[in-house]
Amino acid sequence: MTAFLNDLWMCVDGFLAPMDTLNVFWKYVFHYIDYQAYVFQGMMINEFQDRVYQCVKSAEDTYQCSYPSDLKSVGQIRGTDVLKMFSIDTGLEGTCFGSMIGIIVGYRLLASIVLVIRK
Repeated sequence: MTAFLNDLWMCVDGFLAPMDTLNVFWKYVFHYIDYQAYVFQGMMINEFQDRVYQCVKSAEDTYQCSYPSDLKSVGQIRGTDVLKMFSIDTGLEGTCFGSMIGIIVGYRLLASIVLVIRK
């Protein structure tokens, strides 16, 4: 069951499909109870929030960027533009951390209750 849930949560945590492309069922039933989603969002914010990346320069002296950016004309892309493509807002590090801790504590409590009932 744990392996199944981990595989399912990997599909809805925002890495394979951005959160805004999930339909209502997948988002509200599986995404918000997925601790991996909050870990992924926190990691993305940490890595991309304050960085600027270089785009590939093509033969015609134009730049080819993987994501749309207002800096494309100078051959750069902001990390915040990458976050926009993944539908992740900046400044949510504390929320991600708190949600992750809350989910972990909740799952531990549920597991403890199941063990007490089974005993």
